[in-house]
Amino acid sequence: MEEKPATKEEKTKAKFYISKEDIMKLPLGGFEGKIQVLYTEDRAEQAARQLLRHSMLGFDTETKPVFRKGQKQNPIALIQLSTEDTAYLFRVNEMVMPHSLRKVLESPEILKIGQALKHEIMTMKKEFGVEGRGFVDLLDIAHKIDTGPKSVRGLSALFLGIRISKRMQVTNWERQRLSEKQKRYAATDAWTCLEIYRKLKQRGLMKDISRLGHR
Repeated sequence: MEEKPATKEEKTKAKFYISKEDIMKLPLGGFEGKIQVLYTEDRAEQAARQLLRHSMLGFDTETKPVFRKGQKQNPIALIQLSTEDTAYLFRVNEMVMPHSLRKVLESPEILKIGQALKHEIMTMKKEFGVEGRGFVDLLDIAHKIDTGPKSVRGLSALFLGIRISKRMQVTNWERQRLSEKQKRYAATDAWTCLEIYRKLKQRGLMKDISRLGHR
């Protein structure tokens, strides 16, 4: 998810606004729970069965970046799903899509909260045949409640009071073994989306838009 600077309109009209300078003053935060990296279909299937018991999850994906103009985009390497205390990192570039993971992603009963999801949902359908349902897009919500900026980093600053690092965004997500920094970054992206949504609900900001962004 690319970080974009706040526009002039966001600065002057946004109901909830924080500057880049003020974000940098916030304490660095991130996911501190348990991280499970799933490399095999058997382990991934077991983990996804556990996720079927949840009603709400944080969601994100990671893809090996492309550095040459015109080069074909790489396939999704990682699908992240997070509960409040455990993040599951599915190495989908190394396995066939597990049956239970597909069920999680296609279930309208399990909310998957992410940011700027249109491309990711389309890509999962193209690459895995997944019909994404039950997705909630924080970008849609940010537009509705009027925030500036509207990125996960901005929303984390506004509603969680933390600054999340984006330093590991442009790394090789197809490497054989993910580094500890990559794991923590990937887990944080999914977990943060869940926590932002929970905080918005706690503050009563979702009461009038409870259905917005569901796919």
